[in-house]
Amino acid sequence: MSSVSYMDRYYRLLGRKIALAIVTVAFIPYALTFVIFYTSYSATIRAQVIATLANVVESHQRNIEEFLAERLANLQSAANLFGVEQLAQPRHLEQVLGSLRQVYGAFVDLGLLDQTGRHLAYAGPYSPGQADYSEAPWFRQVLADGGHVSDVFKGQREVPHFIVAVKLMHQERAYVLRATIDSARFSTLVEGVRLGSTGQAFIVNRQGLYQTRSRSHGQLLSAWDLPMPSHFPGVRVLEDVSRHGHAVVLAKAWLKKGDWLLVCQQDTSDAFQPLYQARRLGLAIGALGGVVVIAITWFFTRRLVGRISDTNREKELLGEQIIQSGKLASLGELAAGVAHEINNPVAIMVEEAGWMQDLMEEDRGIFEQTENRKEYERALRQIQTQGRRCKDITHKLLGFARRTDAPSQPIQVNDLVVEVLALLERPASYANVTLSQQLEPGLPLLAASPAELQQVLINLVNNAIDAMEKSGGEITVSTRGEPGGGIVLAVADNGLGIPPAVLPRIFDPFFTTKPVGKGTGLGLSICYGIVDKLSGRIEVQSTPGQGTTFWVHLPASPEAPPTAPAAQA
Repeated sequence: MSSVSYMDRYYRLLGRKIALAIVTVAFIPYALTFVIFYTSYSATIRAQVIATLANVVESHQRNIEEFLAERLANLQSAANLFGVEQLAQPRHLEQVLGSLRQVYGAFVDLGLLDQTGRHLAYAGPYSPGQADYSEAPWFRQVLADGGHVSDVFKGQREVPHFIVAVKLMHQERAYVLRATIDSARFSTLVEGVRLGSTGQAFIVNRQGLYQTRSRSHGQLLSAWDLPMPSHFPGVRVLEDVSRHGHAVVLAKAWLKKGDWLLVCQQDTSDAFQPLYQARRLGLAIGALGGVVVIAITWFFTRRLVGRISDTNREKELLGEQIIQSGKLASLGELAAGVAHEINNPVAIMVEEAGWMQDLMEEDRGIFEQTENRKEYERALRQIQTQGRRCKDITHKLLGFARRTDAPSQPIQVNDLVVEVLALLERPASYANVTLSQQLEPGLPLLAASPAELQQVLINLVNNAIDAMEKSGGEITVSTRGEPGGGIVLAVADNGLGIPPAVLPRIFDPFFTTKPVGKGTGLGLSICYGIVDKLSGRIEVQSTPGQGTTFWVHLPASPEAPPTAPAAQA
């Protein structure tokens, strides 16, 4: 039991090692291919996303710069066209504002300021009152530079807006023409960026205050939550920036000579969605491929280990057969020696019995007066008969030990069946088994060794008797002719039958289902060899619980005529 469990554990461990080796060898190129493909595809997608963001930011940078430059140019054109005297007239300033609104639509109001920062004229929806812009940063900047775009601020109206202003000179005095730009329209220009489902754009100034609305934050003039970068040329893209609890991709560019920062952002999961989809698809395909590889590996490993196990068992069986063959060879040598040793005393016994018969013939007168004369004669005849029988047995033992082929001769199968069944009738009765025969008359003769054919029939009948030893039953031996001159010898019983798992191995040498000491497993193997030597074949059909039938197909002797019908039992 421990040996069986040890071998089972050994084969399970062997199967695991083989499966692990196959899976490892299969997965190494598989994993390398996936890693190389994913790395290459990831680099391509990241480059495309970064290039797309950079192009979007660059395009909007150009549009916003053009928008601001155009508004400043519009205001400068109005200042150059009309001059201070006309612009100082409120009605004329209203006309100029109407024209600007009609053509460009982004101006909210106009105002002409003197060098002290007070309105000389105003056109628009608000009342400037006594507003003083002399200390306003944008006012001082426009006087210094000649033109300026301010940051977004609330001012006196408490409404976020920004101003575009230019400087005018009249009679060596400086004047400022200022205009309020519609911040809502400007924000719409910036917010028009479309990047996936999470993309957005906004502008912050150098202090980090929003100059346009952000989808995530909403309000202008609120503080940005990331530190402001130092000035850089062109567009800069940053990946996996943590903002509001999730990763985003940021693309940034400076506007208005470094006063404003244009920012485009998109969630990393949205920006790299094709990459994540490809990764999920790759992992799904990899998982499916892994399952297929493991399933195929398991199937073939199980078959391979099964083959190895069967081969080892056959090797062990072959070793046992070799050992058994060695035992049989030794037994054959022993049988030959015993046969020689027995044959000489038996010959002497037979000769002495013959000599006693001769003496009795010489002294007939004396023995005739003896009441036991007939008994003496019977005993002497029995001694001679049994002696000759012992001689035949020892001759067969010698033939078996020397592996000599028995001579063939014409045989009537029906006569042989009657003789063998008569010999086996007594041992069959001990097992509560009834022997019967169904012999077809007029069968042709067979060219075979009577001893070998007897051995085939005896083995088949004895096996049937052994199978019904406990329950009893009936064995029927039948013969019939075949088309073409062949003969079929059938041995059928109604015993327990042969299990289907055992049936394919019943002709294997040394295979037996009998307990130790009851059989060698050579009976059916010998029958198969004898029948095959006679150019015949042997078949078997068995149904568990119903019985077993053996058919022996033998070719008839080509020159042997049919014989008279045999006696029926």
